[in-house]
Amino acid sequence: MIQNAMTGMIRNLRFTSITNPMDWQAIDRFILLATLVLLAPIGFGAMLWVTNQYAPEYLNQTLVPYMLWGYAAHVAILFGMILEAIRRRGEQNDWPMFENVIIGSYLVVVLGSSYLVGAHFSEGLLLIFLGVNITGTLASINKIKKCYWLVIPVLFAMGVSDFLETVPYAILLEKSPVEATGRPMMGWLILRSVIVAILAFLIYLCILAMKRWVERENLYLEMSTIDGLTRLSNRNSLLNKGEEEIARTRQQTLQSAPSLACIMIDLDHFKRINDTWGHHAGDAVLVAASKVMMETVRKTDEVGRYGGEEFAVLLPGTNMHKAAKIAEILRKKISNTRVKVDGQIIEVTASFGVAAFPSDNVESLNDLLKAADKALYEAKDTGRNKVVMA
Repeated sequence: MIQNAMTGMIRNLRFTSITNPMDWQAIDRFILLATLVLLAPIGFGAMLWVTNQYAPEYLNQTLVPYMLWGYAAHVAILFGMILEAIRRRGEQNDWPMFENVIIGSYLVVVLGSSYLVGAHFSEGLLLIFLGVNITGTLASINKIKKCYWLVIPVLFAMGVSDFLETVPYAILLEKSPVEATGRPMMGWLILRSVIVAILAFLIYLCILAMKRWVERENLYLEMSTIDGLTRLSNRNSLLNKGEEEIARTRQQTLQSAPSLACIMIDLDHFKRINDTWGHHAGDAVLVAASKVMMETVRKTDEVGRYGGEEFAVLLPGTNMHKAAKIAEILRKKISNTRVKVDGQIIEVTASFGVAAFPSDNVESLNDLLKAADKALYEAKDTGRNKVVMA
């Protein structure tokens, strides 16, 4: 019956392809998390039941029934909440109580079970650590932080109790699973091997979760700094880089005669290209011009899309005249560029404005950009496809 229910549950979920779980709605992430947490009571309960069947003399028979019923109740509660979450997921995106039960029950089972067999500072602590890694990507990190401050005092209390002779150690074990020679009993070795297998599976899940997290963070970082069409730095990233270079140039003033040049670039008659051949042609022209810029400038230079068809190049350690030569090289390469779109050949030209810091009336990044922009518009007003120095 359980197998059929689980099969139906999987069919009902919209996880039809392998996607990033962090992109799922919260209730879907909780369903996945609860399914993983089920491994704990099922695994611990199965090992306890098998041990009680074949080696009952090693167990405290007073505790065994309570623990088995506890594991069964944990499985029943989580499974029931999973089914309820599946029912709710079409109506609501979140279910905080479900999240609380998943996290809280996992901590109780792992800490309690590991303490009763004296493994709270080995397997227990490792299971908690792995649980934090997986849960941190699927649930609220604030709740994980609160659980941390709850778990630390509990572990401290367990550690203190280990030193007290009046407190029984590993109360679930009636006999030591270790022989007088120091070699563990075969059954104990088998049980620990099962735990190792479960831990290996959880470690792999942790690796996948962290991989997804890193991919997601890298994507967000790229989206925040890279222009999606041209793959150049976006405006904010370019401005941040410019402020850094201005500060660096100021710091080097006493040592040498540093300079930071800026080239502003605007593609000529770009609106005409869009109106004549369509916006997809305009995009192709932007990409082609961006490629020329990236292939021409130095690795230390920063090329960014300033807005629309306007670009900016920051050239650290470059004076006005050297920047003008680089701009002239860019002008010639762009004017020799031919973009083929829908069988049509589109010719491209651009106008350039060059400025440098420090210079007259240029004392900040804003001044530098304004000076280069003013020179750019002089180039456009006096015939286009030319380089003008501020």
